[in-house]
Amino acid sequence: MLKYILKRLALCLLILLGVSLIIYCLIRCMPVSFIDDKIAQMNQGGATIPQETIDSMKALYGLEDNSFLGILKGYGSWLLSMLRFDFGTSFKYGAPVIDVIKDHMGVSFAVALIATFFEFMIAIPLGITAATHQYSVRDYVVTVIVMIGISLPSFFFGQMLKDIFAMKLGWFPPSGLIDASSDLTGIARIFDYFRHMFIPILTVVILSIGGRMRMTRTNMLEVLNSDYIRTARAKGLSEKTVIYKHAFRNTLIPLVTSLAGLLPSLFSGAIITEQVFDLPGIGNKAFQAMISADIPFIMGYNMFLALLSVIGVLLADLMYAWVDPRVKLQ
Repeated sequence: MLKYILKRLALCLLILLGVSLIIYCLIRCMPVSFIDDKIAQMNQGGATIPQETIDSMKALYGLEDNSFLGILKGYGSWLLSMLRFDFGTSFKYGAPVIDVIKDHMGVSFAVALIATFFEFMIAIPLGITAATHQYSVRDYVVTVIVMIGISLPSFFFGQMLKDIFAMKLGWFPPSGLIDASSDLTGIARIFDYFRHMFIPILTVVILSIGGRMRMTRTNMLEVLNSDYIRTARAKGLSEKTVIYKHAFRNTLIPLVTSLAGLLPSLFSGAIITEQVFDLPGIGNKAFQAMISADIPFIMGYNMFLALLSVIGVLLADLMYAWVDPRVKLQ
C-alpha cells in the first residue's frame, strides 16, 4: 500500500507540472491582456498613454514578450516562484494570491459543503427507492426531478428562485452575504448569513441531485438483477437486508468514482451561482480575474484545484479497496 501511494504521489507531481504548463500557455494566448484592458479604460477616460509607458507597464508585469520563447521564459519564472511557495501578487486585486484565496474560499466552501450534504442525503435514498420500485409513481417522480436537475442552467434556475422567494415573496434577501444596513452579532448574524445563503444553496442542491439520483438508480438496478441478489432472496433474507447490506454496497463502487471530483468542488466555488447572487466567494473572484487576464491569480487558483483533483483521485482509488475487497492496490 505504501509503495502504491508513493508511486502515485510521484505521478501526481508530473501531472501537476504538465497541467501548470498547459494552463500558463493558454492564459498567455488569451486575446485579452490585463495591461491592454487597463490602457483601454484609461483611454476611455480621455487620457492618452504614450507607447513608452505601455511598454514599461508590460515589462513590469512580465507581459512584454508574447513569443513562444517569451511565454516559456514567463512560465519558468512563475515555476521558480511557485517552488518557493510564492504564487505572486494578483494583478486585479493587488494582494498576494494566497491571501485572496484564503479570504474568499470560506463562503464557497460553506455553500458547497452544505449543498453536498443535502445532495447525498436526498439523491441516494431517492435513487434507491426509484430502483426498488421501478416503473412506479415514485420512479417517474424521481425521473422528472432528474430531468429538471440535468436540463436547467444554473443562471436561469437561480434567477427564477431569486425572483420567486426574494423579489415576489420577500422571504429571503436577493443577493449578497450580509445586510450592510444592519449591525448584527452572535446568533442574529449567523441567522442573517443563513437567510442570504438559503437560495444559492437551494439552487445548487436541486441542480446537482439529478445526476446523483440517476447514477444511484442505474447502478442499483444493475446490481438488483445480479445472481447473488436472487440467491440472497432465495435464502429468505428480508428485502431490507438484501437492498442495504448486499446491493447497496456494490452500488457504492461507481459512487466512489464520482467522489474523486468532490474535493475540488468543495473549494472551487459555484462560479455562475455566485455571480447570480453576488456572493463574495472564490468562484466570483476567479471569474472576475479571468475576464481581466489576471495571470497570477488564475494560475494560483487553477493549480490549487489541480492539486485537490489529484488528491481526490488518489483518495477515490484508496477507497476502492475498502468498498470492494477484491481490489488490490499494487
